[in-house]
Amino acid sequence: MPLSPLTAGRRVGPNYPERRGIVADGAVAGEMDDMSAYAGPDFDPGAVAPAVRDFYERTADYRLAYEVRWHRPFRLGAALASGPTSRVEQLNLPGPREAAARAGPDARELGSRFARVDPAADPRPGARAWVRTNAAGEAVFVAIYAHHERDGTRYVNIAVPLPGANLSTVLRPENSDDDRGGVELTTLGGPADGDEGLYLATPLGNVALPLDQRFRVRPAEGDASDLGDDAPSRATGEDAAVVASHEMWVFGRRFLTIRYVGSRRSAE
Repeated sequence: MPLSPLTAGRRVGPNYPERRGIVADGAVAGEMDDMSAYAGPDFDPGAVAPAVRDFYERTADYRLAYEVRWHRPFRLGAALASGPTSRVEQLNLPGPREAAARAGPDARELGSRFARVDPAADPRPGARAWVRTNAAGEAVFVAIYAHHERDGTRYVNIAVPLPGANLSTVLRPENSDDDRGGVELTTLGGPADGDEGLYLATPLGNVALPLDQRFRVRPAEGDASDLGDDAPSRATGEDAAVVASHEMWVFGRRFLTIRYVGSRRSAE
């Protein structure tokens, strides 16, 4: 399975792509260039709502806000981890108390930018860095998005650089099971021989992890409760275009839900 070779030193930070010298020429607009390229047995891009497709293909044109919820019994671990992740500036999420204090209308805003990645540094097809930052300019997520194909399925292949390693996630695209035109990128429920999963990629080899992950993106119109009863409350104005839920499990227990709201930027 093609996983990214990129790792980090003691710090990742918002300038990781430039500091590591992996930026290539050419602009990148979104997570993927053309959603049609992901068509397969379990995914019909033609059934995706225009707003959702636009978000994936023109992500850089969106303002983002997010809320975080840590689930019991993982809140103590999350509180202990918030210090190291803040220093590394990667997976830099607020701990449970801080997250609870900033829920609802005060959901955090995310700065967001993309950079094309040099194939010499990361040979996975279509590699691009997506850097998300908080109001203080600190990195929250730095991830390298790409794709690979196997047996008629094009997978979303994401690497999160860490000190001496990276956390790689391979996700299978699916249409949502309702009539709202949503998209799911998931490691759940796939065939036993599928590539989906989470892996710790190191210079010495790759290790499959007992983790699962799911991203769900829907149009913002209407009730968004289908994103999960435990998702944080919706915090957005009337200009929201999409809402999204990012959920993670360890050994089958959900420990994290992040709720995103995306609003298209006004034309200058």
